[in-house]
Amino acid sequence: MTSEITKLDQVTPLEYLARDIGGWAAAQLEACTRCGICAAACPFYAASKDPQVAPIWKLDLLRRAYEQQSTLLGKIKVGLHLEKPVRAACSVTCPMGIAIGPLLHELRDRLAEAGAVPDNLNRMRTTVQKDDNVFGFPADERAGWVDYMDDPPDDLYQRKHADVVYFVGCVSSFAPRAQRIAESFVHILDAAGVNFTILGGSEACCGFPLRAAGMKADAEALIRKNIAAVWASGANTVVFTCPACRLMWLEEYHERIPGVRLLHSTELIVHLIEQGRLKLKDFKTSVTYHDPCDLARTGGVFEAPRGVLGAIPGIELREVSERRMSGLCCGGGGDVEMVNPQGVKQVGQATASKLSETGAALLATACPQCTRVLEEGMKKVKPEMKVLDITEIVARSIDVS
Repeated sequence: MTSEITKLDQVTPLEYLARDIGGWAAAQLEACTRCGICAAACPFYAASKDPQVAPIWKLDLLRRAYEQQSTLLGKIKVGLHLEKPVRAACSVTCPMGIAIGPLLHELRDRLAEAGAVPDNLNRMRTTVQKDDNVFGFPADERAGWVDYMDDPPDDLYQRKHADVVYFVGCVSSFAPRAQRIAESFVHILDAAGVNFTILGGSEACCGFPLRAAGMKADAEALIRKNIAAVWASGANTVVFTCPACRLMWLEEYHERIPGVRLLHSTELIVHLIEQGRLKLKDFKTSVTYHDPCDLARTGGVFEAPRGVLGAIPGIELREVSERRMSGLCCGGGGDVEMVNPQGVKQVGQATASKLSETGAALLATACPQCTRVLEEGMKKVKPEMKVLDITEIVARSIDVS
């Protein structure tokens, strides 16, 4: 493998890639008419006007390499890891039907196998392998957020046997803003009488950040650890407040845990409401809902979040035209915050600005990363508009009388 990596400096990068991918990548590249519609759909291009972040630039870069017009390993190495195109709107809007996201994801996998990965993503891989999370905190502190709750149970929600596992994820375990989402969700589960557990130190990163960087093989140890923890709990359901974790489990775990349901938190909450297990009080406010990319456009969950909001008395839902499959990206998905933090801020602020146009008092979303990014963006454009995850709204609406 070392000799192959060395040779990459002397040959066209896509020669190496095409050898593994075959004609599929070539057909995708040949189909591009350079119309630029994908650029118009790209939130990073819209926010920065930098042509090098647009999908059409990346495809043209790859095409020139494929046609042996240049040796572009260095540029491809950075360009393919600049943002997270796999869940992007460009694939949906392409009139030629080019699978832009999957194409770049597949190519990114091959580049990672060849060692062509930005240094910061290599550092992320080392951190995850060492600490089981992307933040570099000790693994045994994964459930530390429970200690800061008012009157937590003696078992700290870590039970030997349960029907439901709440897979908290790295962001809600360690990012202070997102920890409030985890606190809200366990409050909801308690109020509904759900027999659940969290995995604490037995939970590892789901592996999504590694897979997004093209390091799918490096996620295998994490997958095995998480599956073992779920089997040990005896649970028949795993629920996620993080859409990226849910998506990773659906795509990489599901066939290895037969009989176990994988649900987003809004899917479980709407079910609990329908069963009459949650009594909700009046919550008079106007709300605009933001569809997270990994939950909606890629994850296929559109109705559950709206069903939850619609079941809360007093909520007036004000939708934007950019919703469901055309939902607005927050900018913070995948690994983009590690490689292009300024781009995340730009997109987050632009998306917050668009969502604020409804005049609603509250912006609701259903993803910890979207909540973090959009809250920061909203502070810049309309600070009086609050940003909450749906779990936080439900937790505040629970009638304990």
